[in-house]
Amino acid sequence: MRLEHLTEEEEDFWRGEFAQLNWIFGSIRLSVTLPEFAGGTPALRNMHFGYYLQPLHLNADDREDLPRKLLFVLARRRPPLDFLELSGAGIRIPHCFPTGFTLGSVLRITLQEMKRLPLREE
Repeated sequence: MRLEHLTEEEEDFWRGEFAQLNWIFGSIRLSVTLPEFAGGTPALRNMHFGYYLQPLHLNADDREDLPRKLLFVLARRRPPLDFLELSGAGIRIPHCFPTGFTLGSVLRITLQEMKRLPLREE
């Protein structure tokens, strides 16, 4: 497996693409100070844990059900995207994938499937 990160420009592009469908897209980073790994001197570092998607739909049913529905569809397609995780009110996208997938392809496929999901709200 290979770790992948988006540049700021790529993150902005995907943020705009998902915003058109009323979803939030962002990266998950944790800011930590680890003196034992920095030669005894405290050093602020960022740990990257992947990306997240969260629906912004006003209808409570859509807001709660869409992440589950999307993961179900993605896990049953061929080849399956069964490595995405339901996390609270959204979906966590890891920053490493099985062979044959890239972060860009995972986001593109997710966006395509998202457009096909039926909404309860108009």
